[in-house]
Amino acid sequence: MTRNATTEPKTILVTGASGGIGKQTALALAVQGHTVIMHGRNPDKTRRACEWVIEQSGNHNVHAHVADLSLMSEVVRFAAEIRESYESLDVLVNNAGGQFGSSRETTAEGYEKTFAINTLAPFLLTNLLLPKLRESPSARIVTVSSESYRQAGRPLLDDVELKHGYSLIRAYGFSKLYVWWLMRQFDARLKAAGVTNVTVNTVEPGSAVTGLQRESLRKSPFMLPLVILWLPFMRTARHGARTSVYMASSPKVEGVSGEFCGNCRPKRIDPRWISADGERRIWDYCADVCSPYLRDVAVPI
Repeated sequence: MTRNATTEPKTILVTGASGGIGKQTALALAVQGHTVIMHGRNPDKTRRACEWVIEQSGNHNVHAHVADLSLMSEVVRFAAEIRESYESLDVLVNNAGGQFGSSRETTAEGYEKTFAINTLAPFLLTNLLLPKLRESPSARIVTVSSESYRQAGRPLLDDVELKHGYSLIRAYGFSKLYVWWLMRQFDARLKAAGVTNVTVNTVEPGSAVTGLQRESLRKSPFMLPLVILWLPFMRTARHGARTSVYMASSPKVEGVSGEFCGNCRPKRIDPRWISADGERRIWDYCADVCSPYLRDVAVPI
């Protein structure tokens, strides 16, 4: 790994960093000399991942925090913990994600699980941490989406949480489309508000072998033949982390905002996947769902 960081060390939060792409993202950023905040859901796994990153990087400014981001109440608690624990926050990497089974599942708070962790959690966490990020001279928000956004078909905007017609492919694909749309809205709204020190970009890691596939296979074994066929084309988690690391730390993308990137460069997006009406409707839906969790927080956009 090489040092390709911004000029000054940053404080960087990486969600979903206890394994896979998130863990490799945290390692690469720690090697660059940044203060890295590693989030995970499982306490023991997150602690071990943090210790491993410290050992591999030689950087002791690496810290572990635990939260179940599928629960919005936990997102609120976690955001408060980060705000109180660190003097500054320069980069938020929304990496945590989930892929669940062939049957629709809901969280204890009543939200469809895939939508909750892949779409609602980044929306809420980004809003809650924006005031902290805006205090940075140059802040970045990097959110991991997926090329799977193209696989679910036409968005069902009248049934966002798929109470009817649920499928694993639909739930995952829509959740990754919606989180990209939300980040486009964050970018547009920050620009409209005259905020120039916070950039917002979305990345896709390509097909990488991670715990996400193991979890979905455990609940949907019918997908095993497809995964086996696709294995020769899948990359390592370390390779999958490259674009997240690049957009979080490279001086080459200082000031760049509103992009969807893969392989460390902007991707060409088919216009049929961009919908101003869809973006507004998903933003309004998430804002409505999250309003109880944002009631006592000053949200700038």
